[in-house]
Amino acid sequence: MNHLDPVRHVRGESQYLDDVPVQQGTLHAAVFESPLAHGVLNGLDLTEALNVPGVYRILTAADIPGENQIGGIVPDEPLLAEGHVHFRGQPVALVLADTEHQAHAALALIRVDIDPLPIITDPRVAAAQGELIVPPRTFSLGDPEAVWSQCAHIFEGEAESGGQEHLYIETQGAYAFPTEMGGVRIISSTQGPTAVQRHTAHVLGIGMHQVEVDVTRLGGALAARKTRPHPGALWPPWALSWCAAP
Repeated sequence: MNHLDPVRHVRGESQYLDDVPVQQGTLHAAVFESPLAHGVLNGLDLTEALNVPGVYRILTAADIPGENQIGGIVPDEPLLAEGHVHFRGQPVALVLADTEHQAHAALALIRVDIDPLPIITDPRVAAAQGELIVPPRTFSLGDPEAVWSQCAHIFEGEAESGGQEHLYIETQGAYAFPTEMGGVRIISSTQGPTAVQRHTAHVLGIGMHQVEVDVTRLGGALAARKTRPHPGALWPPWALSWCAAP
């Protein structure tokens, strides 16, 4: 069976999100991330960042009109940090500017006040302190202890393996612009357009029928296009609600 896409790929004709023509007046967004892994978020000083030429606005969790929640299976992930930060790199603020360069220039001028809290990097220490994501469950079949007692030789040891993020080629992203009926259209590199539609409606405080989600070709997925596109897919329509520009 012939694959339909390789010819377009090698010719550079495949259309991805970054190939979507950008409308005149489109703003670009850049995310300010927490520099600490755990702490109390006291506030932000945006004075210098707002003075960067081309910067339109800087949004925080206080500017979210609906629910600050985008958790997929479990509602445990805010769109932007509020009150606390729980991992290094957690989104804290969104800079809107005329160009991508201006948005990133403003990021470097944002000052954040965070009171550091202890961090746990060893899962064994976390378990000993009761810091568990979910309660432990044990699955067993038969009587393992009886079987072990009958073994002539038993070899025991420990092995550790680190985590590995997906290595898809296309980065996460989205493009949003208003529709003529007062809604929003989002082009997102996601495998879960309905979830993007639902979370966008909740964050903006509007009906799902006002949110249209389109998907271009995906530049790799590897299970990272289900819930991980949610933040990047929701920032553009949220920003759109404040500036009325794509």
